[in-house]
Amino acid sequence: MTRRYLLSSVANNRIGVLPAITGAIHELGGDMQEASQTVMNGLLSMVLIADFAKERSPEVIVDHISGVARPFEAEVSVRPTSNNEDQPENLTERFFLTLHGDDTPGLIRQVTSRLAAESIEITDLYAVREGVGQPVVMVFELAVPLHTDLGPLRGELEGLGNPDGLTVELQHESLFSVQSIPRPVRLAKAVGSMPLGPEEVA
Repeated sequence: MTRRYLLSSVANNRIGVLPAITGAIHELGGDMQEASQTVMNGLLSMVLIADFAKERSPEVIVDHISGVARPFEAEVSVRPTSNNEDQPENLTERFFLTLHGDDTPGLIRQVTSRLAAESIEITDLYAVREGVGQPVVMVFELAVPLHTDLGPLRGELEGLGNPDGLTVELQHESLFSVQSIPRPVRLAKAVGSMPLGPEEVA
């Protein structure tokens, strides 16, 4: 029997940090199911789900991973989580919301609050500034409940944009293209089956 845990770790981003963390999980007999990691300001942030033997306590998991990754000053936490197979299926469609241009204070709060009001789940979020004083790029991956009236929502969200500084676009996954926008692995995979733009053809 196994027990599923969600592990999160923040560590100094240096060569060898990922082998240390994943190696420690392997030494504990853990079976990784899903992982996501990013680097911000010299720190690596990683969240993963793994199955461990039922007798393996959370304290042992944290202590072992923290010990192995001590050279990277890793901070590790763990919490039990359920198997997705036990969750009721939500009938949704996948959409992508993209914002590109001048950032304004409270922009993410406005967007996320409006999505929450429509019971729309944000399943992935990627945001990066192109440079100091440069435009920001945001890509939201959304799970939109079937039969949601997107007309008013699309108008309101796209109304956040302006001709001079910010563009906002909400698209169904069948229409979405991020060929010119940097994106994390999961978002790249989401659109990997779409035709490549000229700049991506080898």
